[in-house]
Amino acid sequence: MKLSQDMSRKFELVNALSKLDKPSLHDLHSETKIPESTIKRQLAMLRDEFDLKIIFIRESRGERGATGYYMITDWGILDREKFILRHGKL
Repeated sequence: MKLSQDMSRKFELVNALSKLDKPSLHDLHSETKIPESTIKRQLAMLRDEFDLKIIFIRESRGERGATGYYMITDWGILDREKFILRHGKL
């Protein structure tokens, strides 16, 4: 099945979130080559369209822009095992 560029990016992002340990925005960019501003939009879309619960965990307190990482806490409408089996090699 051929995926659109938009869907392919979303799936690449889900793959990176699932396999990287504590992925920061920069880590996700390095893994997927998707621009950081696009990653932020794609994360919002994944939350809305697939009902994924993707949280940001701050590692330092205080100012905006603090370091931290993203984590999927609920796969929403996606079946994690089937997704990784089918799309884990994008």
